Amino acid sequence: MLHFTMDGFGGHRSRFDDIRLVHELMEELPVHLGATPAMPPMLLPYYNGVEPDDCGISAFVFLAGGHLTLHTFSFRECYFVDLVAPHAFDTREAQAYLQNALPVRNMSVQHTRRPARFGDDSVRPTEDFGPHLLMNIDGYSGPGDMDGLFNLFDLLPQRIDMTPIMRPYVLRSVTPEGRRIISAMTMIAESHVALHVEEETGRAYFDIFSCKFFDTDAVMNELKAAFPGKRHETQLIARGSCYRTKRTERGPEHARTKAWLDTRPT
Repeated sequence: MLHFTMDGFGGHRSRFDDIRLVHELMEELPVHLGATPAMPPMLLPYYNGVEPDDCGISAFVFLAGGHLTLHTFSFRECYFVDLVAPHAFDTREAQAYLQNALPVRNMSVQHTRRPARFGDDSVRPTEDFGPHLLMNIDGYSGPGDMDGLFNLFDLLPQRIDMTPIMRPYVLRSVTPEGRRIISAMTMIAESHVALHVEEETGRAYFDIFSCKFFDTDAVMNELKAAFPGKRHETQLIARGSCYRTKRTERGPEHARTKAWLDTRPT
């Protein structure tokens, strides 16, 4: 699997809340990169959440053997993209397309083919936006049918102390090479949880992205119990590196939106 991530900061809040723009992006980007969509885009506006900072748009589309997700956080003035595909694509084209649709002043890009060695020091809760946990599973022996995966993903967010904002979505697809894939995803207020299983080989790819920091050991134990296999390769990466600093850079702009309050008579 090739996993591409892009984090953007300091863009236009109106664009981050533009449903039509997000839908167009989710529909066109996979085709532009030569990926094969397996469904129409699914968009979930999220404006009445437990945490006001979580408000924005969550969107996803399953690809044949992978997925594209986009999470905009309009109040936080940032967005996060994940593109997972079983074959190579031009990551520079992906970056250019996203920057054209959702221009930002700061961005960071990562891409990996297999998770590196797990490290506890890769995420800094006082500095970063949140953790993204990647897992390759060899000899996956967990639920492999649509009902089983639906039931698993329906309960998983609560097991790892996350907040679901939709019921699970489970779908079968076939890659251009003929490999049969079963995929599952649940959108959570914190971002998303996703799994792709190659049915013939028993190889699986899992990832969870959260804007909420969590107990890594506790979550890892729950995930390995939920997704058993012969071998797990895991990696924890930071999303929104130095987010705290990047967000406070926009303080003066926030102040300007309230400048009219100083003109009122006392």
